[in-house]
Amino acid sequence: MSIDMYLPSLPALQHHFGASTAAAQFTLSAFFLGLAVGQALYGPLADRHGRRPPLLAGIALYVVASLGCALAPTIEALTALRFLQAMGGCAGVVIARAVVRDLYEPQAAARMLSLLMLVMGVAPILAPLAGGAILVWAGWRWIFVALALFGLLCLAGVSLGLAETRPAHTVRLSLAGSLRLFGALARDRRFLGPALTGALSQAGMFAYISGSPFVFIQVHGVPA
Repeated sequence: MSIDMYLPSLPALQHHFGASTAAAQFTLSAFFLGLAVGQALYGPLADRHGRRPPLLAGIALYVVASLGCALAPTIEALTALRFLQAMGGCAGVVIARAVVRDLYEPQAAARMLSLLMLVMGVAPILAPLAGGAILVWAGWRWIFVALALFGLLCLAGVSLGLAETRPAHTVRLSLAGSLRLFGALARDRRFLGPALTGALSQAGMFAYISGSPFVFIQVHGVPA
């Protein structure tokens, strides 16, 4: 939702701030960068401190950053806040999968992970429609207000409905120890082949996501 809901507003952002197309698109690139950095951190944090604390902290950061995006005075401030929004939001991306592995045996976990992927597949379809409607009726800033409210619902759901799920036998590596493991993976050719295949296919999709609003809205005249 955080990626796709504000896509229809990219040309409006460019016009509002008097920025270039590249500067408006970089608000999305900054989000992807935060998503990448954050995913490398939350795994070790969730193994070391439990699932709930980093998840609650991440969602809280997401809510604050989303409100900051709604109030951003410049395109540069919006770009920085989008990075922080991603750093908070990707706690859910990482830790939700860890919780599934904590709670379910392999076959049941596969079904639950498929359900998670279904939810993540529906969101990119519905989010731009919702974002376009909000943009037309209330303006681009209210898209981020809606995302902040969505984050508050997630925060309430985790606070009230999710107990700690980390197994007692989980290995608690330090962040430095986890980074050393990442280095070992980066030298493993059996890992790099599938990882690069997935990364390059995702890169193509994200390039489309970044460029398509300007093509549809400004070139082809499709309403937001």
